[in-house]
Amino acid sequence: MKTFFKKIRSIETSVDMRLLILIALMGVFLACSIYSVNVESTNTDTRARVRDIGIQIGNIPTGTHNAITDVAGVKVGHVTLNEGDSIRTGVTAILPSDDIWTARLFGAAHTIHGNGEATGIARINQAGWIESPILLTNTLSVGAVHDGVVRYIVKRYPDNNIVLPIVAECYDGGLNDISGLHVTAQHAIEAIENATDGPVTEGSVGGGTGMRCYGFKAGIGTASRVLSEEQGGWTVGVLVNSNGGRRSQLRIDGVPVGKEIVGSPPKLGRDGSFIIVIATDAPLTHRQLKQLAIRATHGLARTGTPSTDGSGEFVIAFSTANIFSNRTETGTFQIKMLVNGRLSSLFQAVIEATEEAIVNSMTMATTTTGRNGRTMHAIPLAELQKVMKAHRR
Repeated sequence: MKTFFKKIRSIETSVDMRLLILIALMGVFLACSIYSVNVESTNTDTRARVRDIGIQIGNIPTGTHNAITDVAGVKVGHVTLNEGDSIRTGVTAILPSDDIWTARLFGAAHTIHGNGEATGIARINQAGWIESPILLTNTLSVGAVHDGVVRYIVKRYPDNNIVLPIVAECYDGGLNDISGLHVTAQHAIEAIENATDGPVTEGSVGGGTGMRCYGFKAGIGTASRVLSEEQGGWTVGVLVNSNGGRRSQLRIDGVPVGKEIVGSPPKLGRDGSFIIVIATDAPLTHRQLKQLAIRATHGLARTGTPSTDGSGEFVIAFSTANIFSNRTETGTFQIKMLVNGRLSSLFQAVIEATEEAIVNSMTMATTTTGRNGRTMHAIPLAELQKVMKAHRR
């Protein structure tokens, strides 16, 4: 600016002329400054859920929050560790009900491809129910989180000491100092205690803090569907931890997005995993929930991944409709069970919700730099909208 005013003073002309030139040049300077600010704000890619940017997946209506918590009684909590230049990890807890510690729910688990770990699923499929919250974290922190759930149970429910915790993992070592073992038992306890109903925070949070999906930053995503009264009025909610797929495979609502968005190409890395948790208030038995869990495979496949040999995908499903106490006077339970002929609409609901939850995990995630200066870019929403619009003409 000093040079600018020196040039103005050096002009050998009248005071009025110098004043006019000064005003004109200041106008240009101000315009350039404003333009610079506008360009910067235009490049800021505010994160949004997929429906909020005009992309509607499927035909069944969503619940109030379009989240797994639309199933009454279900809660979600996160602990996010985003510290320094290399800690990008955390824990996510899904509580099927407030009294899951003392009363069981029908549940089922399905392994799409087992190159990973999900503790407790053998028990789920043997007994036919779940009796623990479901926690998500990174690969090397399964033990710490498992320990945290046990410690939570022992402290608050000392008479209930045979529960097998359900802990599922995805690998976040690309962005996170995974070998540093930063997740502790206390973090698992805090995630459980943080769990609430209502809207669910998505993207780079909790167990999804260091995850990536289809070559973009990803993490936690959720969605729900509510059937019509004629179909039973049941709610299906899905929560995912997304951490797999290659950029070229990505499809959103059938559109080959991964082949269209070529900016910020990721370096070739290991195949990752998807953890899918399904909740419903429909009165389903273990066998029926197993079928529902299998249908989540179709929702995952719609996004493009073939579930490679290097990936680990686990699905855990539960119903809140039947509650079983630890003991009964008669030694029997009475249950409600949906007739099989009404399952098809629930299958469609879980397929749609799974696909949308995975996409939400990407559109809500933020560009993240972590271990060794590695950066995983978020999917650019403006460009995504253009690609989707071009394929809808």
